[in-house]
Amino acid sequence: MKKFITTMALLALTAVFSQNTANATALFYTNATYPLTATGANAEDLNCLKKGTASTNNILYFIETGDAGIEQAAKNGNIKKITYIDVNEKTVFIFWRKITVTVYGE
Repeated sequence: MKKFITTMALLALTAVFSQNTANATALFYTNATYPLTATGANAEDLNCLKKGTASTNNILYFIETGDAGIEQAAKNGNIKKITYIDVNEKTVFIFWRKITVTVYGE
């Protein structure tokens, strides 16, 4: 039993430290929003843009559900022309992770 717990702990630590992301990820808790991309399209008033979101949820790095794709977020917001994209990432150690892609456009 001790060997099993040690193995699972090592696998969990490997999952935490092997993330290959360019964004800010803290070890225990993260709630950060960062830009993913922009098309360079001019928008006169950013408050007039449509907004669509799409999310994924991950539990213990074993189960992940959802579709956080740009296409799905644009579809959810009925957006035909994308102006810019933000990504929000929330994590609680290795227990839970949620990534939300927000697409803004016309």
